[in-house]
Amino acid sequence: MRRSICIILMAALLVVVAVSPVLAAKPSMPFPPGKWKGKGIWTGSISGNQVGATVVGAAVYDFELNVDPEGNIDGLWTLGPTKVNVAMPAGESASGIISGMGGLAGNGSATVNGTYTISITIPSVGVSGYEVDLPAEGSFWPTTGSCTFVQGDMANQARDNQQAVAFATSVVGPFTAKRIAAPGDDGTQSWDESYVELVEKMSELLGAPNPSTSEVLALVIGVDEFNANLVKASECNEAPSNLEKGKQPYTWFIERFTELMNKILDNPAAYSGADIAEMLIASVNIGAVGSAAPDQAAAAQLKAKFEQVLNQKLDDDIAKGDKVDAVLIYLAAAQAGLKELAAKAHGFAF
Repeated sequence: MRRSICIILMAALLVVVAVSPVLAAKPSMPFPPGKWKGKGIWTGSISGNQVGATVVGAAVYDFELNVDPEGNIDGLWTLGPTKVNVAMPAGESASGIISGMGGLAGNGSATVNGTYTISITIPSVGVSGYEVDLPAEGSFWPTTGSCTFVQGDMANQARDNQQAVAFATSVVGPFTAKRIAAPGDDGTQSWDESYVELVEKMSELLGAPNPSTSEVLALVIGVDEFNANLVKASECNEAPSNLEKGKQPYTWFIERFTELMNKILDNPAAYSGADIAEMLIASVNIGAVGSAAPDQAAAAQLKAKFEQVLNQKLDDDIAKGDKVDAVLIYLAAAQAGLKELAAKAHGFAF
């Protein structure tokens, strides 16, 4: 009996992680007509009622779909094998491997069907590799995009479902898709695998206690290169009239980068003034600070925090006579429009 209860409990918890109900939600924007090839990256954890589950690494969700001129969707999806660690009451621990595949349908939003297969292991009761099949359901849609690229979050409905059963959740499922052909065309089957690496690296840096400046700057370069693809939008006569051509804010990366910078600035002791100055420049370049930021309120708050921390770093440099740091602070402050800080740094360094 105890074994059955543990298996049922764990399967139910993994359902909360992986499956979201089909809700009557209106898409933020529809998938435009054409053939699309995309990836979603699920990460995060949930907890509540003395149980919890954490996705180990990232769950990679691949999909392709065709959208006809009327917005009707026909496609396929697969979820690669993903490990999930589970904590249960009375100190029980367990794990599961989730994979899945199925079809996509709908109009405007992609409605999921098919099956999740979960292999359950609970060492304390002698269960190893016990398999359970569960129906896959839910739907997802773009939130921003252009004629040739779209992006959104597959986990919107999953988070609603998790919160509805009183679970705290950090689960996210950012996805992006590339338009590889017009409706009815075969197109070219190409995709930039760097998206998976960038999402995983962003999550890794957010989880690190003191991510290095070089890693942060390398991430910004990678995101900039990825975003450059958004500029390549071509004419799409079939696209809805509310779609804009060209670059759109890639908000998932900017939101996570803003979170990363706030984390670093809350505990800046591990970084020099030059490190923080370089991160400010990177924040401007990626769009987390400045007039190009999609969330001006968040950008203003981050900019003010940079100013506060860099003022303290500059005071330390002045006390030590370190003009090298001060030069970099001046350059960053000037680029970010922090005039008083730039003048203060310039007065000491030059």
